[in-house]
Amino acid sequence: MRFTRKERRRRRTAHFAVSQFQGNRIPFGLGMRLLYERWRHGRHAPFMMHEPGPPSFYKPAKPSDVEGFEIHPVGRGVDGVVPLGYQSYVWLPNPAWKWVEPNHDGAIEFDSNDQEATLMAIPVKWSEVAAANGQRMDRKSRWHEICGTFAGHGQRAQSPTQNWTWAPQEQNIEQSAVVVLADLLSRWTSPNDRCLCGKWEGGSDWDSKVHLSFPGWSYYIWSCRFEEVITWLKQPDSYERSSHMPHVIWPEDRSWFLAILYSGISSYVAGPRDLIDSILKSEVEAYEVEPSDQAH
Repeated sequence: MRFTRKERRRRRTAHFAVSQFQGNRIPFGLGMRLLYERWRHGRHAPFMMHEPGPPSFYKPAKPSDVEGFEIHPVGRGVDGVVPLGYQSYVWLPNPAWKWVEPNHDGAIEFDSNDQEATLMAIPVKWSEVAAANGQRMDRKSRWHEICGTFAGHGQRAQSPTQNWTWAPQEQNIEQSAVVVLADLLSRWTSPNDRCLCGKWEGGSDWDSKVHLSFPGWSYYIWSCRFEEVITWLKQPDSYERSSHMPHVIWPEDRSWFLAILYSGISSYVAGPRDLIDSILKSEVEAYEVEPSDQAH
């Protein structure tokens, strides 16, 4: 089911409000407001009282699926979100966005969360933003160091003359990046190969008996086929896609590991040297990193 931008924003806002009180009593005023919204918006509002579990293609995982990972006990960088022991690691920054006219080549619908009108935008790589601001882009670059000046509100650029309008979005991996990664990862993992997917425990109804824990992060783990999770991630942006975004993905043979940061504007892939080299040579913006590097 697809929803309008306004409806997606209302759903996200309501789910966030409820998630803050999971396991506790919802304040009377908030509860009455959510009941009113549920009555007002009919069948589109049950989500306001409960987030459904994972999509039906997920199956229970096994304890052995998470045993034996080399997890840094106090990792505070990339080693705090991706297991150790892989040959190479790569950072994939989420793009910034430039608002454009609807007929602009390559423009797609964009949701900035503070606009009622439909907006169109094109993705802008960090390297392009850095170059426009006379900055050098490398694996340790931070968004606030290369982007120029923010406006006083939200994540907008201060001036329309800047080559970006809206900063990279959190807890997401762009559909275009998934298409490229799917092709590269398929050289190591076949469509029917079993994979494991995890979603951060905070504010989630993905509850499962199998958990994968990093310093500061713990994930509910489910299993599926590689083709199933990739098909899910290849779909256009929607409330359903974002609400069920897996934050960690790996094949049963652990040949690679993908982390989509919940509270960050990046993803990371760990794997064999050949895989990382292929990502670095692809059209996806990517930078090789060390496990000890600060995560973005």
